[in-house]
This record gives sequence, C-alpha cells and structure tokens, in this order.
Amino acid sequence: MNKNELLEYIDTNSTAITIFKDKVRADQKAKNKKRQPAKRWNEAKIERTVNKFTDDFIGNVYDKIYKGMKANRNTSSQEWIDFLETNEILDDLEESVSMIDFGEE
Repeated sequence: MNKNELLEYIDTNSTAITIFKDKVRADQKAKNKKRQPAKRWNEAKIERTVNKFTDDFIGNVYDKIYKGMKANRNTSSQEWIDFLETNEILDDLEESVSMIDFGEE
C-alpha cells in the first residue's frame, strides 16, 4: 500500500481526513482574516495549503504505520488493512485528529 492508497482507505473508512481538513481550513481562514487586506489569500491558495498540510499529515501517518508493522514494498494491501483493523488505527487516528487544536496561544 502506498501513501495515496492509505489516504484513500482512511478517507473511505473514517472521518479523520475530513475532520483534519476542516480544522486546517478553519485555522487558515482565521489566519487569513488577520492579514492585511492586500495580503489576504484567495480560496485556491487556502485549499492548496489545506492539501499540503493533509499530504504532510498522511505522510507522517504512513511512515509510522510502515515502521509499526515492519512493512516493506512487498507487503500486500490486505496485510496493511489487517494491521489497521487489528490495532484499531482508524479509531485512534480519528480520536487524535478530533483533539488537534491549531489555534494560536
């Protein structure tokens, strides 16, 4: 399973990605309101930033799962799915994402 397949699997079987994107989007819009009017980002720029954050997030999740299950390039997608289900990764991921707070302190 590669990073994009993992993203698709998580997106299909969990709300973690949707929650993460919504939180990043809300944070970026809040930061955008604080910018000078001439320096404010348009919606496309905000969405590119949301997508970049999501890509980085999935990359980190992928790396941790890859190491945790001692995967290699020959590890089948079904082995990935079995590992995710056995260890309740999606539930933990969803819970973790729900608790993320991007707000400035």
